[in-house]
Amino acid sequence: MDNGIVSRQNLPDNIKKLAAQRYFYSRAKRLTAVQTVLDVLSPIVGAITVVLKPDADLWAATVGIAIALLDTLLLEPKQTGFRELGANTQEEFDCSVLDLPWNAPLAGDRVNAEDIHEGYKTYKPSKSAPLEDWYPKVVAALPLYQARLVCQRTNSWWDSKLRRRYCGWIGGTLSVVIASVIMLGLVNGMSLQKFVLAVVAPLLPAILWASREYQRQKDTAARSDRLKAYGESLWEQVIRNEIAESEVSKRCRELQDAILIRRQESAPVFDWVYKLLRSKQEGQMNVGAQKMVDEINRGKESVI
Repeated sequence: MDNGIVSRQNLPDNIKKLAAQRYFYSRAKRLTAVQTVLDVLSPIVGAITVVLKPDADLWAATVGIAIALLDTLLLEPKQTGFRELGANTQEEFDCSVLDLPWNAPLAGDRVNAEDIHEGYKTYKPSKSAPLEDWYPKVVAALPLYQARLVCQRTNSWWDSKLRRRYCGWIGGTLSVVIASVIMLGLVNGMSLQKFVLAVVAPLLPAILWASREYQRQKDTAARSDRLKAYGESLWEQVIRNEIAESEVSKRCRELQDAILIRRQESAPVFDWVYKLLRSKQEGQMNVGAQKMVDEINRGKESVI
């Protein structure tokens, strides 16, 4: 029995889609980084400039307005466009590898072949994050409708785990920064007014960004957890033979729809975070997939 997932995911055309997806997401992440730098640093630089040169207040205000307009009218639409392009290219890969129909009412038209080719040619391969063997190899032992569900559950687990670890880093860094600021004020014996104006005000944009980023990533991780729980609930029904293969296939398409929406709407996680955690998470992913395969095999043995 061969469901084809393991071989299909490494076909040149599908590797090409993964490379393009990586490129599109990387463009979105770079734009996010630019937005972050502008949103966090520009108020600090503006405030310091006005303190040092009070007659520069008009220029500082003009620059602040220009940055706000640049972010709203150019950077945010471009970042959103690349993120959705990456999500739809990933959907093309999943539909091909997992043998799922394309949901045109939700995903729209398929990604242009020219765009995928451009992304593929521009993408720079990374030894720390190879494209081959995207889904666990152990699913080759399962029928397609079961293997598909294992891959979808794995996808949701991976996204949640990555974002929760990233949240932990943001929360830890934010806590250290706040504690350091408070200690700085106490050690230097600053008055409340001087502490607020000289320390808190310049750092406030960075603190607010970190707080927003933490909440965004936490909310997306919660969505992924719900999708994982749905997949696991469906898997339990499969193990107990309580659901027909056709119904599982139907629900897998519905689950894939929810995964696509999450990808299109979620704030990106920076590439360095993904590369740093990839090796550890890949090992955990394979263990989880093997456990699901073992559960199916034990069920077969009990029937025999």
